[in-house]
Amino acid sequence: MPEMISEVDEDDNFLGLREREEFYSGNHIHRASQLILLNPENKMLIQKRAPGKKWYPNRYTYSVSGTVRDESYEVCLEREMLEEIAISVPFRELFKISCIFENGGAFHTVFSGRCSEETASLIRPDPEEAVNVEWIELNELHRAVKTEPEKFTPSLRTGIMKIFEEGYLKYIF
Repeated sequence: MPEMISEVDEDDNFLGLREREEFYSGNHIHRASQLILLNPENKMLIQKRAPGKKWYPNRYTYSVSGTVRDESYEVCLEREMLEEIAISVPFRELFKISCIFENGGAFHTVFSGRCSEETASLIRPDPEEAVNVEWIELNELHRAVKTEPEKFTPSLRTGIMKIFEEGYLKYIF
């Protein structure tokens, strides 16, 4: 059975469900949930997307990055945490960013969460999603996004730039 994804308009209003494959054309807008996961040292977990991913293979992105099905952004994030990194942590919404290009792309709602050292030790990335995960200092990530933007997904670049433009301390959970 094909996976059904929420389609939205340019104002993020729900239009209906479409098969995931239809979004690869770039002619439809969907929703996505992203997680900025911090450890006790305020390092952020990022994942390098698997080479088989249709959207931005081999690029770094948030620790959790999921496409919204027939559900809310929050329910999507809860589901994707367990699927992609095998843990669940409390989280809060930070902001929504638009990565719309012509008639395609996505609205990304970015959340933040924090894990303990014990929870961090339980992280098990799904190899179909990520080839590796790593913890990185926020300032180091900001520098890398500015100097090597091609290594990162557009949503991660946009989110990290927003955080630093507005003062990242207000976003630390």
